[in-house]
Amino acid sequence: MACEPPSSGKASPELGTLRPTFQLGGQMQVDYLWVGQDAENRKTVGDVNDAVDIRRARLAGRGEMGDIIEYTIGLDFALSGRPTLLDAWAGVRDVPFLGNVRVGHFFEPFSLERLTQNQRHTFMERSLADAFAPARNTGIEAYDSFGDGDRATYAIGWFASSSDAYGQQFTDTGGQAITARITGLPIWDDLTNGRYFLHWGAAYSFRTPPSGTFAFASFPEARSGTPTADNMPPFVDTGPIEASHAQHFGVELAWVAGPLSVQSEYIIVSLDRASGPDPVLDAAYVQVGYFLTGENRTYNKAFGIMDRVFPFNDMARAGTGAGASWAGSGAWEIAARGSYIDLEDANVQGGAMNDLTIGLNWYLNAYSRVRWELVQANLDRAPVGRSRAWIAGMRFDVDF
Repeated sequence: MACEPPSSGKASPELGTLRPTFQLGGQMQVDYLWVGQDAENRKTVGDVNDAVDIRRARLAGRGEMGDIIEYTIGLDFALSGRPTLLDAWAGVRDVPFLGNVRVGHFFEPFSLERLTQNQRHTFMERSLADAFAPARNTGIEAYDSFGDGDRATYAIGWFASSSDAYGQQFTDTGGQAITARITGLPIWDDLTNGRYFLHWGAAYSFRTPPSGTFAFASFPEARSGTPTADNMPPFVDTGPIEASHAQHFGVELAWVAGPLSVQSEYIIVSLDRASGPDPVLDAAYVQVGYFLTGENRTYNKAFGIMDRVFPFNDMARAGTGAGASWAGSGAWEIAARGSYIDLEDANVQGGAMNDLTIGLNWYLNAYSRVRWELVQANLDRAPVGRSRAWIAGMRFDVDF
């Protein structure tokens, strides 16, 4: 839909022919979480409440001016006490030698799981390895797809390393990041439009902290609440680590063979301390999914990420009035994931954790889903030692 002032009947030299377009979208997720803990886990992280939660409530506007300028701005109303900034950027397409350039607040180019939009994920939450993937920050980035059939992508950018949920960072020293990612598709089946493919990727980030310290923490693949309410606490947490810079290295792999999919990532973080030993922390996950109804995960070649699932038979109503009935099964997927994170090395004692997750997903159509899953979190953290928690979750998710 066009977004422009009412016409006066006269030509507008200020607007010319590049009048901006505007399209509104959004997303809502409603979660229920049941949490079980053994006695040792309660001693380590406290008594975690069950939760009914609006996980995400988002509105986003996007558009373009001609075929040159594109822009987007999104807000979330569930993550904090006031609306927080999501993607908010403007970009220029087809820049010589660079491809595309954008500036603003958006995800740094690191990690297949992090860059894939949350509603395209197999599980309710990202894996434990996501603790090491830089999130949205304010900066500038160049990116493009290339190669025969656009079967590769590159992205590189400079960012404020710790901008907040409103796109702000204030510091006199440090606070810089250079992040880059490259991906490829050694296997892509053109006859089925990508029903069978193999994806690989690698990413690197060099980061300096604005405060002279880094900190890493992870939840047990379940999130609830806001900073002003009772919520799921981090199960592993390093606290502040004094260091001059950090280097993040990530590798990723995804394989889709019709209804079967496999995805995995491994991320290492190396910190450079001014004194004392330099810690090296790592995390990884492997997940497997299978569509009982025959669908497949899809792929976005322009950005090297996973895309939307399209059921063969949408859930819908047939007929009208008293004779109306439900028709179509939607898409059904079963999935399992194993992941771990280790935040202990060289005098850093943030704990270690591994999670086992099983899930069942029902895609009513391409834009609405119901998810059920069970997470077993196995924690090893001083001073208590080993403990265990179980989280059963259910989510209704719709986007438009």
